[in-house]
Amino acid sequence: MAAKEMPRFRGTCRRLAAVQSGRCWFPTYGEEMTTETSPVPTAEEEMLNWGRLLMDGLPFADLLAAQRRDATTSWFDFWMAKADEYETMGDTALADGNDLTAGYWFWVGSMAAQYAQFLWFDERRPKGQLRKAGLYHRAAPLLDPPAERVDLSIDDTVIVGYLRRPKGADGPVPCAVLLGGLESTKEESYMFENLLLERGVATFTFDGPGQGEMFEDVALAGDYHRYTSRVVDHLETLDVTIDRDRIGVLGRSLGGHYALRAASMDDRFRACVTWGGFVQMDDWDFEYPMTKLSWQYVTKSPDLATAQVRVRDAIDVRPVLAGLKVPTYVMHGAKDETPITELDLLQEYAVNADITIDLEPEGDHCCHNLGPAPRLRMADWLANQLLP
Repeated sequence: MAAKEMPRFRGTCRRLAAVQSGRCWFPTYGEEMTTETSPVPTAEEEMLNWGRLLMDGLPFADLLAAQRRDATTSWFDFWMAKADEYETMGDTALADGNDLTAGYWFWVGSMAAQYAQFLWFDERRPKGQLRKAGLYHRAAPLLDPPAERVDLSIDDTVIVGYLRRPKGADGPVPCAVLLGGLESTKEESYMFENLLLERGVATFTFDGPGQGEMFEDVALAGDYHRYTSRVVDHLETLDVTIDRDRIGVLGRSLGGHYALRAASMDDRFRACVTWGGFVQMDDWDFEYPMTKLSWQYVTKSPDLATAQVRVRDAIDVRPVLAGLKVPTYVMHGAKDETPITELDLLQEYAVNADITIDLEPEGDHCCHNLGPAPRLRMADWLANQLLP
């Protein structure tokens, strides 16, 4: 059956009054919604997205201290010192037999190292990455429920991932594969994993091309779906604990793009969530300056011009979106620097999918500024799709 005409969002949208139109649902948001983007932030403002850091689990006191730190202390040094501090606290808790507390301190230390390095593009980046991965590896068996490390070979490298199953699970359970973004990695998914685990859904997180522990071997490329499919290959072998017929995928930011590609090209996925994602990267000029530098770094490009071409060629899911045939949830902020017209493109090319678009009028990138509500809605939707 031919798809119905979809509402189009360009400029200012007024009274999005629960428009029902077959394949897509738009919630009510009141009298008027602006789609103006926020002013370009300074380098540190871009790093210090309060909502993101808070919702990813960093203590509020640390964010205040980071802003108020002595002028002689760099952003990187501040957070790396925090990572050391939290590891010491974890060691003390471990020695006292308090494993849960130790696991927490090791994990929050891992997050401190993540945010120390995530927008630096020199020798600090690999140093912080190594510290982050090491602290999470210490935390993993102490988390509740624990995270089981899984190493999967692919080509000439290894996918490093972690599997967590709901507490008290009896028999096979659904599983969500969680994908990081441009500078977010597997360790950063912990808080969202907990939302799904509480709802009875297992989680699998990993680093793909251009991310975390895989970056040294494989730069960002256009075949991320091969890595998600390799993960699903593994999950299908766990038929005693994972229900191979109830696997979903959720990606954040660039990971939202990867989620669309994965679900379009592998029919073993049963549901898809794109969280602040996008269809293509022709809109290079919308990117913030440091975000462009991040693209250059993960593509291992010699300059921004080369990075733009590589990103444009690698990040375009339009040719395969007709293969997206599973229920798909889109979380997008109207004040995201990612143009709202990405929603138009998704509807135009994903003609075979039932799409729910959750458009937040005041949301920034990934709606990090809106607290837990967007994350809870995504977790509820995905769990409802995957649970029997």
